[in-house]
Amino acid sequence: MTQSPMKSVTELRATLEGFAARCAAFQIKQGSDPQGLLKQFIDLKRASDAGNYRRFATADRRLHQTIIELADVPGLKSSWLAAFEAQNTFRIKTLEQCWPDLAVLFESHRPLVDAIAAGHPEEAEEEALAHLDAVWFRLADATDDQSLPRDPLSRACAFLAFHFHEPIRLPELAQKIACCSPGHLARLFRDKLGLSFSDYLIELRMQKAAQLLQRSDKPIQEIARRLGYADPSRFTIHFRRRFGLGPREFRACFTRIMN
Repeated sequence: MTQSPMKSVTELRATLEGFAARCAAFQIKQGSDPQGLLKQFIDLKRASDAGNYRRFATADRRLHQTIIELADVPGLKSSWLAAFEAQNTFRIKTLEQCWPDLAVLFESHRPLVDAIAAGHPEEAEEEALAHLDAVWFRLADATDDQSLPRDPLSRACAFLAFHFHEPIRLPELAQKIACCSPGHLARLFRDKLGLSFSDYLIELRMQKAAQLLQRSDKPIQEIARRLGYADPSRFTIHFRRRFGLGPREFRACFTRIMN
């Protein structure tokens, strides 16, 4: 599989923004004011609510640039600007094509902003990388970028890695992402991974839940919501089944070990 220049640029930008998000969260943890970041996030929401793509693109740039500046690392902004500009024309041209509903793209920023504003460096870095990988997948899929995996299972797994918190159903995943029948994709999950589609999705959510419980102090109900669970009790059942402990017990056990 040949990696496209756009994929390479996106990976560079993700590396820079992941590092910046970690540093920005650390700065806030040390006492820096997150209000500038939160203001840009509000501006992004207003552009999303208005359905104004040009305004959204401007607000999106300002938000990401604010994260870079908040990191306060010499030389980082000039490197980031070079990577951002290399991708920007393509990004603006495909924005409306890839996101007919701007609210979806806006909401993909929320975990990143929340992690930075809360002063959680490791979580902030992970969210920055996940956000840009998800954005690239949407862009590549809409433009038939050859960097995307061609086989159905790899395409499905690549998509699920960054969208596991969404209400995803097998028929839609098969038809819109994997480009095959639901039955064929279900067999691929069972034969190649040894799991049903639903069990694979739950496993992705449980691994992310364990990370959030270890690296953040977010309430259990909020973690459940972020992972796509409308019912926290169902989340607890799945977590206990996977790890043998409830979420609170798991967090308490991890805290004791670390202390």
